Amino acid sequence: MRVTDENFIKHLKKKREEALQYVIDEYMGIIKAIIYNALKSYNDPQIIEECISDTFLGAYENAKQFRGDKEDFRRWICTIAKFKAISKQRRLSKTPYFYELNETGEAAISAEEEYLIKTTTEEVLIMMTQLEQLDRDIFTMKYFLNMKNEEIAIHCGLTKAAIDNRLYRGKKRLQQIRLGGSMT
Repeated sequence: MRVTDENFIKHLKKKREEALQYVIDEYMGIIKAIIYNALKSYNDPQIIEECISDTFLGAYENAKQFRGDKEDFRRWICTIAKFKAISKQRRLSKTPYFYELNETGEAAISAEEEYLIKTTTEEVLIMMTQLEQLDRDIFTMKYFLNMKNEEIAIHCGLTKAAIDNRLYRGKKRLQQIRLGGSMT
């Protein structure tokens, strides 16, 4: 049977290699961009290629857990790629590395990246499941697809201020969840 846009998820769940090849052909560009952006500072193409392979293998092995349509699949596999890159960064950070410095002489890393590096992949996924679907989508676009708030606003049909507010409140909610509390 031919793997198409409409049936690739079903075939991937059945562990058909043709479906994996379709996913690789279809999503290689965006997966490579996500991983390249996360790991480019290591200046090692082999690390990037290994992480890309791990991403597709992870999607193939965990396909039965996926629920949703093609657009959900795109978000799902992009999230896998980002987490694989973060895991690779953690492993590489245990070896000596020279950081790029900004103009003030400090290591150039954002607070969000620092938080994600310190928090395990499983914790982040569990915590994000407790957010509303729209907030999960916004967080995925912002922190895993590296989209700007303006782009997210256009994509979601909201104002930039609404996106800023949802990100702020979502971070507070995730922090509360991480500390073990419940926030209603």
